[in-house]
Amino acid sequence: MSDEPPKPAEPAAAAAAGGAAKTSKIVLILLALNLGASGFATFKLATANPAAAANAEHAAPAPLTNEVVGPVVALDPFVVNLDETPSRYLKITLQLELIDKDAEAPLTKSKQLIRDSILSHLSGLKVADTLGAANKEKLRTEITERLEKILGPNKVRRAFFQEFVVQ
Repeated sequence: MSDEPPKPAEPAAAAAAGGAAKTSKIVLILLALNLGASGFATFKLATANPAAAANAEHAAPAPLTNEVVGPVVALDPFVVNLDETPSRYLKITLQLELIDKDAEAPLTKSKQLIRDSILSHLSGLKVADTLGAANKEKLRTEITERLEKILGPNKVRRAFFQEFVVQ
């Protein structure tokens, strides 16, 4: 054994203590930054203007969905002779989904014009024009276009066939 005194471990302990102090300072700085960012995000969300988002939402008419969202008005059934020999008949019962309640007044006021326009259009059809889903969709679109000519644009969202019979 030697008579030399052991080397003190103080420099290693001092280095370890200094490294722990640096690490704890970095962690504190990161925590402070995280707290500041979280506070800023919360402030922005709490003070956001919901009216601006609502106005942007009401700017365009609502797209068609599987859900009925506007008022629905039933029309009396339409029975017409088709443009065929021998005579064939078409009976259609329609319901109209309107954009909003404000469209009901013009519809009620113009019911006779609407009825005449739809009857004139239907009586010019042939049986072939009424067969198949594509022709029914075409007829629905044509009826909606005729209604827009009478009532003005953006009044009728869509038309529903409640009854569609060809004899």
